[in-house]
This record gives sequence, C-alpha cells and structure tokens, in this order.
Amino acid sequence: MADPFVESVGDAFIANLPPGWNVTTGSWKYFDSVGCFTKPGYTCYGDNPASPYGSPYFGEYGANPNLATLQLGEDEAIVVIFRTPPEMRYYSFNQYLFKRGDSSTEIFGSMSEALNLKRLGTTGSAEPGASPFDAYAAVVWTADQNTFDSVQADLLESGLPVHAINFLPLPQAIPANASGPAYDLQLGHGSSFDVFNLLMRTALPDDQAAFDAYVQENPYYVMRVGPGTHLAPNPAPVIGYPSDISGIAESPDLQAALNRLVSDIGKRYASTFTFKKQTSTYTSHVGWNCISEVSECTGDNYDSLYSHDVATFVRVKDLQDFIIVVGVNHEAAGKAAYINSAVYDSKKFASIVSVTDADMSSQSALYHAGVTNPRDPRVRTYRGLYAYMFSYDCAGKQYCAAIPPPTASNPVGLRPGSPFFVLGRSYLEPRTLVRPSQSEIVPHQVFLGSKK
Repeated sequence: MADPFVESVGDAFIANLPPGWNVTTGSWKYFDSVGCFTKPGYTCYGDNPASPYGSPYFGEYGANPNLATLQLGEDEAIVVIFRTPPEMRYYSFNQYLFKRGDSSTEIFGSMSEALNLKRLGTTGSAEPGASPFDAYAAVVWTADQNTFDSVQADLLESGLPVHAINFLPLPQAIPANASGPAYDLQLGHGSSFDVFNLLMRTALPDDQAAFDAYVQENPYYVMRVGPGTHLAPNPAPVIGYPSDISGIAESPDLQAALNRLVSDIGKRYASTFTFKKQTSTYTSHVGWNCISEVSECTGDNYDSLYSHDVATFVRVKDLQDFIIVVGVNHEAAGKAAYINSAVYDSKKFASIVSVTDADMSSQSALYHAGVTNPRDPRVRTYRGLYAYMFSYDCAGKQYCAAIPPPTASNPVGLRPGSPFFVLGRSYLEPRTLVRPSQSEIVPHQVFLGSKK
C-alpha cells in the first residue's frame, strides 16, 4: 500500500509543474541479486550482501536487465519523493555514469561523494542527518541549476519543507585528473548519449522484518521532469570527493596485537594446515578515474574503503581448506559505521556469503588463537580484534562461514571447490562522513590455510 503522504506530495508536484513542462512517472526498482544465478548473462557488479540496492526505473533505452539505468537530458531532473527507511546502520544515494555513449564498457563509476544518511535532510529535523529514519524527503538529481530551482519551488508548494529537499548535482563535465583527460557528459536520449544510474544502498537494519515490510510497501514516487522549451544551460555545481583524512588513527598497539594474533593462529593450525599470506589491496581510486580511463569501476562508493583480499582467485585443493581474515574491528574502534567481508563467485562477480562486524568479535580471535583460559593476558590484548574463516567445509570449526552449494530452493551458492575471491568493506568514518582513510587504520591480514 502506497504511503499517503508520499502520494499526496507527488500528485501535487505534478499538478503544480510550470506550464509546458514534461513529466514521466517511473517506479522504484530493487536490484535482483538472485537473478545473477538464475538468468544467463547477468552480473552482480560485486554486490554487497549486507546492502540491498534500489534505483529509479523508467524502462527506457540502456536499461540493464539486472540494474535499473536511465538517460537524462541536460535540463531534466530525476525527482524521488519518499519515506526514509526504518532505523539501520547506513543508507545513501550515489550517482553513477554507467556507460559512456561512445563506448560499450560498463564503467559504473561514481560522479561524486554519496548523499548519505548523515547528510540527508528530512521532515524530521531542520538539521541534515539529525532525523534520517521514518521521515520524508525528496532527492532532486539534475545537471542544471535552473531546473533544480524550479523543482525546489514546486516541492515547497506541494508540501515539503525546504530542509527536506536534497540536491544531488550531476556534473556536466568530469574534471581532468591523474588518470586521464576531462570528459564532457553527453546528456540526452538515444544511442549516442550517456547512460546513468542512481543507486540507493541500505545496510543492516535494526529490525529486519520492519525493513522487509518497507521494501514491500515501496514508499517512493519517482519522476523525470524538464521544461518543454530549452533555455541556456546553467550548470549545477561539481561537488567531487572531500578528503578522507580525519586526523585520528588507530593505535599502533593494535598493530602489535594483530601481529601476535596472526602468529598464535598459525601455531594453532600448524599441525594440519600450511599457511600462505594473501595480498590485500585497498582501492584508492574514485569514479572520476574510471570515467577518464573508460575502465570498469563496478559501483564504487566513496563512503567505503574496499579491499581485494586475494591477488586473483582462491582455488582450494581440499574442501576443508580455508581463507581466514584477521583484523581490527574498525566499527568497535570508532573508525567505521560498519565493516564486512564477503566471498564472491569469480564469474558472476556475485556475493555468496558474508560476515559483518557483529560477527567479528574478540571471541572469534581468541577461539582461532586457541586461547581458552579467561585469565590469559591475551584476552585483554586481543580485545577489538577478530579472526574469521571462510571454507567449503567448516568441519566443526566455530567462527567459520560455510560457502554454500546452490540448491533448487536457493540458487545463491558455489559448486564445492569452485574458485572464489574475497572482498572487504569499511563504511563511513564518523568524523569525515566518507570512507575511512587507509592511512588511519590498521590493515587486516588474510591467509589461505591448505590441508597437509
């Protein structure tokens, strides 16, 4: 059942549009993660299993069968009027150049920082980010300042306060950067114009049933609007990406403790497994780099520090072989809103199983280090650290996430022994409100344990 307030504001907005303006109503569509496993040719773009995705959808040229995309004229706007989600750890809106009109490469590169729950204005408070849950808001996405001004005036007349109207400016040009030259966005409709995506991430609701009901209700009113007579363009501001440096780093003591934990884990499993350290690489680029290079970004988000935790893919020789991730719980350390680690299908780029900071407890570190005495001084030393395994066969081990096989009732899985890779994420440093800086965290360590 649609939300009555959302419907009333949306209907009034259409009725109050300036004379001669065009409007197309769309819908709010959620990403089909299961479709990656049931439909040929689908990819999941490295989806985050802790974060369902939603997008405005108009069913127009360029729409990917698994990810809603759209095209936008130079003075058009996407207007999303909605009720915000129930309480959760994180949500945001991110704007992407999905594909350049002159290339078949699916870039899926961000065009700015995210409009996240700490920045979003709602009806609940005049202060952005102060009341992000179960309130009302609008997001206006356009490359033209004059269009935004007209849309904002209409939304005010239709019943939304000014502090609940959020401007997500689409840059008409991507500035030159270290990766390549500037790029003028090709705004318009047809095969020679760019294709875009607006992606909303939602993560870790406090009440899963309440969030499921929210998704089912779908309290969104989606429109594409624009003037019938085109005027001289007035480009929207370019907001880019702010610094991720907060000035506060995790303690060096955590690094020393982590090194000792790694040593203890190696000793515990040395009789039955050999250990090989994997190469973890943090992603330092932003979407502008991918756009300039015409390379794939697969949905980067400046609110997240990503890590690719194996050099290529993991190929196990025995089903009891495992990947173990050993690190600092950055959420507990106050450096992230949430963290997770996930196993991915190497062909579909689709998430299979994940663990979050709720799983990454000190108890997991003590278990894998073989610490059983509560008076052992390592109980204190390993506080704030974790150790978690991924394996096809956890063989009675605790703090081990089993990689499931696909079944008729649940196709999300991997045939036992198939190659996979592991990605990590750390979301939203509380001071900068963007990703944690790689220079301010203690990096985790990843090992492949192979049965002797």
